[in-house]
Amino acid sequence: MYFNHCLSGSYFSRSGCAFQEICCIPATKTTAPPLLPGKLNVHSRKYAVSLPQKTTAPLLLPGQCGISTPVQKTVTKIVGGTVAALGEFPWQVSLRLNDYHICGGTLIDSQWVLTAAHCFKENKNPYAFTVVVGEHDRAYIEGTEILEKVDTLFIHSGFDMQSFKDDIALLKLGHAVPAYNKYVRPACLPANTTSFEDMICTITGWGANHNGGHGTHGLYKADVPLLSNEVCSYLMDRQIPGTEVCAGRKHGGVDSCQGDSGGPMVCKKNGVWSLVGITSWGYTCAAAYQPGVYTRVQSYLGWIRSVMNTFSGEIPAVGRRDLTDNKVYYI
Repeated sequence: MYFNHCLSGSYFSRSGCAFQEICCIPATKTTAPPLLPGKLNVHSRKYAVSLPQKTTAPLLLPGQCGISTPVQKTVTKIVGGTVAALGEFPWQVSLRLNDYHICGGTLIDSQWVLTAAHCFKENKNPYAFTVVVGEHDRAYIEGTEILEKVDTLFIHSGFDMQSFKDDIALLKLGHAVPAYNKYVRPACLPANTTSFEDMICTITGWGANHNGGHGTHGLYKADVPLLSNEVCSYLMDRQIPGTEVCAGRKHGGVDSCQGDSGGPMVCKKNGVWSLVGITSWGYTCAAAYQPGVYTRVQSYLGWIRSVMNTFSGEIPAVGRRDLTDNKVYYI
């Protein structure tokens, strides 16, 4: 473990692909999942649920999603990126296990958060997780934060920890976010037909500022160019499927890193930010010719909409689980 000085009553320790934020009181170490491929340990039974084929999701009114708070340009550098301004990425979520920050996530609706399936390698009990929206600097209480408990966890049934196939999960919150404001607002889901080829997109998170380093107090952002899957497959020396998208600079220096897992890669078109990727895996951080790999959200729009439509109200009879059991679904 690595420790730094306590800032406003907290310190950070590196643990796998995540960073634990805890008060300055001795605590038991919690291990979070690594970014590199590994064996998946399953600690609970699978409940497979067949969803009806639905093509529409609860729709946000125009102007409700993908809108960033205008900010002045910042020059504060954080190794390959810049510090984001408060409210600049209002969909960014801090996913916490027993109050430890372990992964990022993206608010996509008032009661739904999209993240990576591998964030739940160590613990699949949704009641152990909370999400914080409106978070910016984790060392201070800024008055913009909203904490919500997780009610139900939906993990893609095709997820494989070794290959990171189908690395996507949905969280249904116990309560909807009270109201959208300039600090809390969802990102838009992209349309199936929208092309983001050759675009420069933005990654955000509180992860390490270098491979093996500490997490950051403030939310940081970095711009990365999208790469074709052909180029990425060559660089990574493995076949990158169409359900994944790669981003990074040829000579490195800018990338997502440990602690950013599950967080957003968003692309801006016509003034609106759309969620294009979910931070998934990579061989290292910001190395030359080693891009980051992200779950391609457009490949899972049907899955996302089916889950949200089926489970937005009361849990339906199909797949209902005893409330004494963890509400985890593999769909």
